[in-house]
Amino acid sequence: MSGEQRIPLADHVADAVALLGSVRRTEVIPLDGRALGRIAVAEQRARVDVPGHDNSQMDGFALAAADLAAAGESVTLHLGPMIAAGDAPGVLEPGTARPIMTGAPIPDGAELVIPVEESAEGRFPPSDAEESPVTLVPTSVAPGRFVRTRGSDTRRGDTVLREDRLLTPPRIAHLASCGIRDVRVLAPVRALVLSTGSEVRSAGDGAPDPGALFDANGPGLTAALAEAGAEVVHTGAGRADAAVLLEQLRVQIRAHDADLIVTSGGVSMGALEVVRHAAEHDGAVLAFPKVAMQPGGPQGIGTLEDEGRRVPWLAFPGNPVSALLSCELIARPALGAPARRRLRLPIHLEAAEPSPSGLDQYRRARVLPSGRARLVGGASSHLLGGYAAADALVLVPRGTAVVHDGDELETLLIPGGDR
Repeated sequence: MSGEQRIPLADHVADAVALLGSVRRTEVIPLDGRALGRIAVAEQRARVDVPGHDNSQMDGFALAAADLAAAGESVTLHLGPMIAAGDAPGVLEPGTARPIMTGAPIPDGAELVIPVEESAEGRFPPSDAEESPVTLVPTSVAPGRFVRTRGSDTRRGDTVLREDRLLTPPRIAHLASCGIRDVRVLAPVRALVLSTGSEVRSAGDGAPDPGALFDANGPGLTAALAEAGAEVVHTGAGRADAAVLLEQLRVQIRAHDADLIVTSGGVSMGALEVVRHAAEHDGAVLAFPKVAMQPGGPQGIGTLEDEGRRVPWLAFPGNPVSALLSCELIARPALGAPARRRLRLPIHLEAAEPSPSGLDQYRRARVLPSGRARLVGGASSHLLGGYAAADALVLVPRGTAVVHDGDELETLLIPGGDR
């Protein structure tokens, strides 16, 4: 099938997003370590000013600018009561300096903080010497010096989290500082992962039997789906018989209350394509579009009926790079995972490389310190080692027959490589 007869990837992704819309739910969770990596589904606004009061940026002395001479000139002032973080701010009496700790509130009447290092002694006086004078030699007498003003970080009512944002440690800390205790996020979709094919074996000691191979797709897709926010509740291998495969799936759906089926293999044009054969049975409704991308062109999408409900089914190709790339480009957005960062980078090549002009080709790459992207491994969908070494995917767009050194191409940044 030529590239012109295939559907664009964006259309297939839109179909997958719509399909999973019925199983994407939300939940409210505490704003703690459990929120890390989750996707917010509602905007959050600050409930308080941050900081909530003017406070000291340094350990030092709070005082009024009028009580100081020019910068570099010494002044001796009586000490007022010390202010610690968490104390009420109180009032600064004229002609006095109040020792103040970092984070403590600025007292009424004070305009700046002189660091303790700019006192004649270079340290705070003993705690029993509150009424003793202190001599200060400030390097600056500017009002506002070392004062963190109320709301200088965030104002009450400011938007502090937008919909579809990933919850990171700084975002979690920011939300907590703004008085937010709980957050509404996407609930994990409960997924089944099955690798089809009678040749597939679980990894173990020794080499597989002749004609067999170790299952890369089960562990790889399980990890990729988990990174995209799904909860993989079962991973296994499917049989070559379509009826047995469907029974396996239904048993696991009931056992784990699964929301999504993800299979690899069985979607091409061969005589023994088990997922295609499964679509001929009652309850399995699957379409098998050819997507205008390489690798990963053969796809399956649909549902499996079980006990009165229809469970979404994404069927990916069996070659490991095709399966993982399909999960990256199709399952991630369908699950609501945040989009990868995309840059246009010049490509580093030793020699020009061909590309199928009718397809969007995704090549594995490493981003070099120079800012160029160097392709790693070949284009073939079985070359998993190149994907393992990659930290980027370079999109060679349709209409490109040859890629040359220095061509600027859209590049998706992905976790991985030697980091």
